[in-house]
Amino acid sequence: MKIYLAGPDVFRPNPVIFFNQIKDLGNELGFSIQTPLDPHHSDLKGLDLAKSIFLSNLDLIRNSDLVLANCNSFRGPLIDDGTAFEIGYAFSLKKKIIGYLKEKITLPVNVSRKLHCSLHSSGYLIDPDGFLVNEDFGNSINLMMEFAIMESGGFLFEGNLEDCLREIQKIDLQK
Repeated sequence: MKIYLAGPDVFRPNPVIFFNQIKDLGNELGFSIQTPLDPHHSDLKGLDLAKSIFLSNLDLIRNSDLVLANCNSFRGPLIDDGTAFEIGYAFSLKKKIIGYLKEKITLPVNVSRKLHCSLHSSGYLIDPDGFLVNEDFGNSINLMMEFAIMESGGFLFEGNLEDCLREIQKIDLQK
């Protein structure tokens, strides 16, 4: 099974080492792990490099059997916007998507832990930019992301990437 890893892990200080460790684990579990760093674009720079990465990642998603998305907060309380795009793109291709989070808490709790919010007269919290934190349906990430994952036939896993890969190995994803 080819698994594409979506998420902000490319921004780690040593992403190649991180991804190589995950690829090794994937091989042990019988998976072929594809990462956003797999295509090499060493001869390109600037927007040419960015476009090449974009097109290569789309191709990796198209050729994957499953998209495994890091849904942890990134540079704020919400999912990384590139990961959100990859989830949406995978959903449009009818790919199965599995997301993982360190902790499945409701979106308002996560936002209030990351941002200084105050109570609004509506009864909801309001964030520092003046927007209500009223996506309060019990979902852990933005409802569009969470239901793209669920409707794809996947699930939102509580735990780390390594444990999620072990969980995927145990289940029949063809259902």
